[in-house]
Amino acid sequence: MPFSLSANDGAVLVSGDVSITVKAVEGGLYKLNFSYQGTPIPTINPDATIFLELAGSKELSGNYSSCVLNSNMLTCQALLTTSLGTSFNVSDIYIAKGNGIIELQRKIRLSNSKAGDRFFNSFFGFRTDEQATNLTRNEYFIPAVWYKGNFTVTGNIPEYIPQVNDTYFYYREDRITLPLVMFRNPRTNFTLSIIHKDSKCETVIADGNGIDTCADYQFGSLGIKRENKVIYTNFIYPGSEAERRGGRGPRYHPIQDDLVHEYNLELCFSSVNDYATAVKDSWGHAFELYNPTIYPVDLDVTYNGIIETLMHYYGEDTSMGGKYDAAGWPFEVDLTTFEPRNYDYQMGFVGMQVATGYYIYREGVETGNNDMIKKGEAVLNFWASKSQTSLGLPRDWYDPGWWGNTGTFRDGSNLRVNTGGMESLIAAWAFAKRSGIEKPEWLDACKRYGDWLIDNQNGDGSYYFSYNHRVINAQGKHPVTDSNKFLTICAVRYLVELHIAAQADSPGDDKYREAAEKAGDFCYRNIHNTYTYVSCVIDNPQTYDSESGQMALNGFLALYDLTKDAKWLTAAEQAATYTESWVHCMEIPVENDKGNRPTKFPRDRSIVGQHIIAIGHAGADLGFAWSSFAFYRLYLETGNEHYLKVARISAHNSKQSMNWDQSLFPGQQRGLQMEVFNVSGRRRENGAFTCLNWNYAAHLDPMFRFKDAFGTPNMEEVEKMSWENRKYYNDIYSHVQSANWGQDIEKPQ
Repeated sequence: MPFSLSANDGAVLVSGDVSITVKAVEGGLYKLNFSYQGTPIPTINPDATIFLELAGSKELSGNYSSCVLNSNMLTCQALLTTSLGTSFNVSDIYIAKGNGIIELQRKIRLSNSKAGDRFFNSFFGFRTDEQATNLTRNEYFIPAVWYKGNFTVTGNIPEYIPQVNDTYFYYREDRITLPLVMFRNPRTNFTLSIIHKDSKCETVIADGNGIDTCADYQFGSLGIKRENKVIYTNFIYPGSEAERRGGRGPRYHPIQDDLVHEYNLELCFSSVNDYATAVKDSWGHAFELYNPTIYPVDLDVTYNGIIETLMHYYGEDTSMGGKYDAAGWPFEVDLTTFEPRNYDYQMGFVGMQVATGYYIYREGVETGNNDMIKKGEAVLNFWASKSQTSLGLPRDWYDPGWWGNTGTFRDGSNLRVNTGGMESLIAAWAFAKRSGIEKPEWLDACKRYGDWLIDNQNGDGSYYFSYNHRVINAQGKHPVTDSNKFLTICAVRYLVELHIAAQADSPGDDKYREAAEKAGDFCYRNIHNTYTYVSCVIDNPQTYDSESGQMALNGFLALYDLTKDAKWLTAAEQAATYTESWVHCMEIPVENDKGNRPTKFPRDRSIVGQHIIAIGHAGADLGFAWSSFAFYRLYLETGNEHYLKVARISAHNSKQSMNWDQSLFPGQQRGLQMEVFNVSGRRRENGAFTCLNWNYAAHLDPMFRFKDAFGTPNMEEVEKMSWENRKYYNDIYSHVQSANWGQDIEKPQ
């Protein structure tokens, strides 16, 4: 029965440590008081549970006319009427789900609509800090846009996105990877997450054209507002970004009687001792709610298709009858003409020339294909013999000469580009040696670079971002051109695997191991402890990005394998959570009225599994493909099946825009895949419709590591092995990683 002042004032819905108390107020109405562990958590308007905005700024708030408590469910009804007479019939159902979780199911129906009221939003949220003298006294998480260090010097966020003194920090759901906002008070450990549950995230073309009001906008936004020392943690429907710097502006629903305006929210109240755990818990809960779909591909067909694509676009050198003085792959392939563009070679990062040379060399040896062997060797030999300075620093970008002319290296040597290229030279040498083929010059090149890394390691264990390979100064060093230290993490796995490889001819020499551990300690202090994953997307501003998480996962996992010190596994898991949070895990379809408008990313394939690249823009790509092996190994190390699901998303869903089944580009190479695109805005219409060499490497790198560990590039074939066998092979891999040169290994029992 409905509560009344005399009979039921004070009825309480309880979920763990959170409670909702019904309180009678004037006019025979009822407001709800939220509290956590006895501390009040006021709603947006502390005097009114329901909060709407009319015409963008006029508040319409109120309380319920009836509340009925039935076991774990509190059903509330309200009627709010504007001064012009429009009626808002509000039905809110609060469901206690235990452990501090409340589900809100809201439906709003309009009647007697008056055109003069124009448009509206509904809000739900809380005043999570009413004494916020500054924004940064609290901690926040919105996936792919807001992390702990956003407003620190090292966070280095671009000036065209929200800054520390701004008011609005609202983000539409199609701009982030899951519809989630988290607030944490580090003084009390109080943590609140709001998750939009069951979002369809639908829109129409008018949205991309900047039309601010439409009944077909069926998506929300989440975020923070700071005003008059109050922090509001809010959900807004439809998804307005209000006056957020760099946002797409407001979005409203019109005032009309047949409007559909409803949503479900998961409100999660908890006490969490640290930021990293709060992020892991809130992200994990949202992930479970959405349970992202895995879209399987044939991994064997994909593997073979990429190898064939590499052979198809290989640029021969003059010794093979080609026109270049060095062999390699084009920087990109046009996906309209399918012709190569620009045969210029970057050893790592977006070029990945050394890696792709290794792949076809190894494939050639394993299949007895001499053409592949010859072509792979040519690439590997070039980088091993021609790229390094007299001090051992690789020059990382080469413009080949044509028709007898000699090419030139471009200015600059970047730590991520260098280590990303040279890692594959270690792997190529190790594979050759265990196959009975001696390539000492490849290992020598790797050791020269390793020695350079030792000679240039800073006292705190770090390295700098980039160096000038053209100059040797009076101290006998290549000058530093960028003193950012956050690429240090990129050197860790290289040094670990070089240590393993170097034992072949220098057993007992631990100099590379010592350098790896020093670099790891720097990264543990400055990346892991501060939750600052920045700078590894080197062609973006040096700020938070997805690939810095991937580099940290790789580096910390390599150190865990080397040392078995549990702190490195903890660091790897934290980096994994951060990395996941950049991956789209909710369906974001094209506009309902898209019709035949062309898209870059396929309109009928899922966005789930594509990751956002960096803070400051909404560009997404296939780059999460790099991480399937690392997440699979976390699954084996921890037994946490969440990591298995994420590994499958990485292995399968990252290929949604690949021509693996030839349905996207009939008759063209199976490995072709667009490099980057926008999910939001005019959905899927914009992007770089080219395929870069790193695209192939992103898929093949984990596949070749699966081969190193389990004998097959196909993760699903690995899954068919017994758990005991998978653990056994994983333990062996941890001793040799991808630098297995055939050494004796103490087999796990």
